[in-house]
Amino acid sequence: MARRGETAPRRFEPYTGDVYGWAYRVLGRHHDALDVVQEVFLRWNAQCEQSVPDRPRGWLRRVTLNRAIDLRRRMMFEASVPARGQVRERTAQPEPGATLDREMLRAEVAAALASLSDMQRSVLVAKVYDGMTFAQIAAELDAAVPTVKTHYLRALRAMRARLKRWDDGEKE
Repeated sequence: MARRGETAPRRFEPYTGDVYGWAYRVLGRHHDALDVVQEVFLRWNAQCEQSVPDRPRGWLRRVTLNRAIDLRRRMMFEASVPARGQVRERTAQPEPGATLDREMLRAEVAAALASLSDMQRSVLVAKVYDGMTFAQIAAELDAAVPTVKTHYLRALRAMRARLKRWDDGEKE
């Protein structure tokens, strides 16, 4: 709980590293993750003018993942659409390499995360990336442990189905 008179920036400060980490995992680029941290900070300040979230870490995780996924979608869209009046030149296909595969996989994981519900995404990131226990996640999200486990299992199934072609070694 926030102390009386504590400012929104001071309340945000302990979570800055977490917010950056969540954004970086989705985006994979330092400067993009920093952009998301700034956007989340602005949303945090606006939210704190109304009321401070009861569970700030859960609120920040949800907002951060949503912003990072939105940015990722926008970047992918902008990369696929030529600027107005320009014709995209055909370029030779790059040699298959680890960097390209890693970037393609990151894009697929981001798209798969985006397809999950907010609750499933929050639970999955908390469990897999943050190493939290089901009890910790339940307390943070104000949900029962069995409910958290159900969301986790559904998220895993959805991710596995979406990423199955990577398991099979088929990359487009």
